[in-house]
Amino acid sequence: MLYPHYSEIPESVWRWPDFSPQEPNLACPCCGEFYLNVAAMDALQAVRDEIKRPIRINSGHRCALHNARVGGAPLSQHKLIAFDLSLAGHDRLALRDACKRAGFTGFGYYRTFLHVDPGRRRFWYGRGARQLWNG
Repeated sequence: MLYPHYSEIPESVWRWPDFSPQEPNLACPCCGEFYLNVAAMDALQAVRDEIKRPIRINSGHRCALHNARVGGAPLSQHKLIAFDLSLAGHDRLALRDACKRAGFTGFGYYRTFLHVDPGRRRFWYGRGARQLWNG
């Protein structure tokens, strides 16, 4: 469900204890628009529960304007829901494996973050990241 601003999400629907709608970069950083996908948030919470460490989200939902401004793909899952998870403080392979077990199906492998989303099953590598992830 799309909310024009994260402040409009009813407290009664928020059930993810390690995240909040005000979380930096979970909502669109330019306007606060928030796309609430319950299954994706359940999966994100499952990852957090499994790895037992905080997860920093570099980028979550993006409105169409912000997605264009940052050079996002026109059909980017970020326009619905996707998460770019910082690798700082994490074993990248353990984080990836936890995301797979949680049900994420779209994976982008980068040097400093892992992109995950609930879209179609696919994967790709960012510039210079293939050796890091497969090395």
